[in-house]
Amino acid sequence: MRQVNRWAVLIVLSAALAIISLDNTIVNVALPRLQEDLGASTSQLQWVVDAYSVMFAGSLLLAGSLGDRFGRRKMLLVGLVIFTTGSLLAVFVNQATTLTLCRAMMGVGGAFIMPSTLSILVQVFKEPKERAQAIGTWAAVAGLGVAIGPIVGGLLLEHFTWHAIFWVNPPIAVAVIVAVVMFVPESADQTKPRLDLIGALLSGLGLVALVVTIIELPEVGIDAFTIGAALCAVVFLVGFVLWEKRVPRPLLPMQYFKERLFSSSIVIVALVYFALMGAMFFLPQFLQLVKGMSPLESGIAVLPGAGGLLLASLVSPRLAERFGTRNLVVVGMSIVTAGMLAFSYLQTDTPYMVIALVFGSIGAGLGLTLPQATNGVLASVPTERSGMGSAVNDAMSELGGSFGVAILGATMSIFYRHNIEQAIAYAGDKVTLLPPQALEAARESLAAASLEAARIPDSVGAIYRQVAGEAFVTGMTWALFIGAIISFLGVLVAWKFLPKHVERVEE
Repeated sequence: MRQVNRWAVLIVLSAALAIISLDNTIVNVALPRLQEDLGASTSQLQWVVDAYSVMFAGSLLLAGSLGDRFGRRKMLLVGLVIFTTGSLLAVFVNQATTLTLCRAMMGVGGAFIMPSTLSILVQVFKEPKERAQAIGTWAAVAGLGVAIGPIVGGLLLEHFTWHAIFWVNPPIAVAVIVAVVMFVPESADQTKPRLDLIGALLSGLGLVALVVTIIELPEVGIDAFTIGAALCAVVFLVGFVLWEKRVPRPLLPMQYFKERLFSSSIVIVALVYFALMGAMFFLPQFLQLVKGMSPLESGIAVLPGAGGLLLASLVSPRLAERFGTRNLVVVGMSIVTAGMLAFSYLQTDTPYMVIALVFGSIGAGLGLTLPQATNGVLASVPTERSGMGSAVNDAMSELGGSFGVAILGATMSIFYRHNIEQAIAYAGDKVTLLPPQALEAARESLAAASLEAARIPDSVGAIYRQVAGEAFVTGMTWALFIGAIISFLGVLVAWKFLPKHVERVEE
């Protein structure tokens, strides 16, 4: 590999990662505007968001394998072009279905970008301490992008139409493409392995079916579609495992799962994103629906979590070197568990400073943990297979986040629907001041209530927030209590299976 400026490469890769991390959440704040302009139903709006996650998860292992085979920088550039094209097309659409297709294209592009950034980073930073610091920066950018997406979206929507959230991507992506060509070296597996197309097809279809099942089950329950999707997920993923055990050059060698470091690290990565996306799912809704904040105000209000994650991710490698990987992850996941447990006691009148303190603590715990878990995944695979290792890491983060939103969201929805009528009755005669469609939206679901809240006149907004907010908080506290229990599994996994130190990528 030619001599390169490693830190310039890190800046470029971080910029590429920031684009897709922002896009994970920037669209959410525009949903009320999209519903109004496109006449979209709640289900259609959900798929505008979820199409990205579905195609992202389904394309990851193929993208990582293509990077190892044909060149990681090439695949990074391919991903940037696909992502930029999807974003540009989204600017000109006027139908929810078409916008969903554009978001699906952006998801494919993101699947080529994210593992490429991490696998190139491993190739460039050979020295263990520097590599750990670079992974810490990578993890900080990934988490920070998710957290500040609502702020960027809110700022754009304050001054422009919803199209601005898609206009913002192309200029940045073009600059990153130029920087990649100038600064990022090419790398690939020198053995030029034959591509496992059957494995790629089985894993892609299986992951798509799994994510679709996760997304749809809380909304529609057990019906023919969700049962069919779940069966497809089982058939394709079991078929993938069986195929990988017999093919000479597997897309994902199954023996890696026998390595305690690899298996425990991917579980912890999934749990980190379970907690992050679960908290990010609830907190903005709590701040808007219960506290009456605007989308921009709620985005700014979650900055303590982003700040905690950023700072902790940057110091995590040094702390791990001093105190040990296992100890740091145990502490980090314990902080996350305590934070989720504290959030489960939130009330409608809880002061914002308490919320900020708890969310900042959760962010710090995630920041301590994520770089170490990611480094553990990459330390378990040879450097020539770093594209595959990065793709597995990213797939687990996507699945963990999807499960977090689905499981905690389903728990909240169950309790919300159970308590909404009681909340309406508790409000008394004041509910007669609300538009009839607002109450129907509140009875339908929290998502519908959140969208309708944007149209409620300020004069009766407090009444609506009281009605929907009381039911929401009851559901949210139970969901976050369950989230705390699941986060505690990360403490147990780290304590039992992680080594004291993770020092280098094994060759």
